[in-house]
Amino acid sequence: MKKMSDVYEYRRAPSKGPIWLAFLGMVLLIVAIIYFEATQLEALAWIIGAVLIAWMLLPQPISGVRIDADHLTLAAWRDPRPIPLDDIAYLRVSEAGLDPEVAIVYRNGTIEDIFSGDLPDTDTLIAVLAERGVPVRDVA
Repeated sequence: MKKMSDVYEYRRAPSKGPIWLAFLGMVLLIVAIIYFEATQLEALAWIIGAVLIAWMLLPQPISGVRIDADHLTLAAWRDPRPIPLDDIAYLRVSEAGLDPEVAIVYRNGTIEDIFSGDLPDTDTLIAVLAERGVPVRDVA
């Protein structure tokens, strides 16, 4: 079990799904050009190939959150935004669809929706925040 002084970090690597999908589309286009002798589509294949290579070379940000004894840091590896745990009344989680909807309810009454893709699964989130004295409510 982690101690209160430990730092919890959750990182999610960027998905390779769109790259594989674009690659598969390019392969199917090349097969169609060869099989149906559709030479008018060769320029399209070159364009898709160039876009695919450029997409692969672009930096893909890592999603995640960092929680220590004092702060909950959202988007910790993209655009870090630390939120003092003392300012948080509780986190509200609602299981509305495929991804849970998560909101921070501050002690002053304001509510801020946060990107659930940066967060671990709900059970882990509850355990980590409970160690730091931040409740999670409305879990369905």
